[in-house]
Amino acid sequence: MSDIPEEIILEYKLRDKVSKEGSIYIMAIRGMYGLPQSGLLANELLEKRLNKNGYYQSKYIPGLWKHEWRPIQFTLVVDDFGVKYVGEEHAQHLKKALEKDYTVTTEWDGRRYIGITLDWDYERRRVHLSMPGYVSKALKQFQHERPK
Repeated sequence: MSDIPEEIILEYKLRDKVSKEGSIYIMAIRGMYGLPQSGLLANELLEKRLNKNGYYQSKYIPGLWKHEWRPIQFTLVVDDFGVKYVGEEHAQHLKKALEKDYTVTTEWDGRRYIGITLDWDYERRRVHLSMPGYVSKALKQFQHERPK
């Protein structure tokens, strides 16, 4: 308990809850800011929930998810999903599976992912990646003037 600030000990009456060994046990119901394990715990919970709906994480590529039989796969970085699917009904299945436990927003045109703008050229089967305004913002942030 020596690591816990006195005001927290008093507010939550932790002295009444301390074990014989001097430990406090908690159950985290939501993510805790600053907790190093929170990302791993959130990923394990997501995996458990998605497995019930037929989704599984790749054994070889961390962050790549697939479905047992649906033509859909997606990557997940923090809270940003990039989804590749054939048939909107399969994307809707994933959306509904996530909405059981999470608030979901969608961007069906797929123009942004992890802060990167994606410009799709379907005819030539290419995608152009950019981060508009990134350099200007960085120059301003670091108080660096553009060369003349």
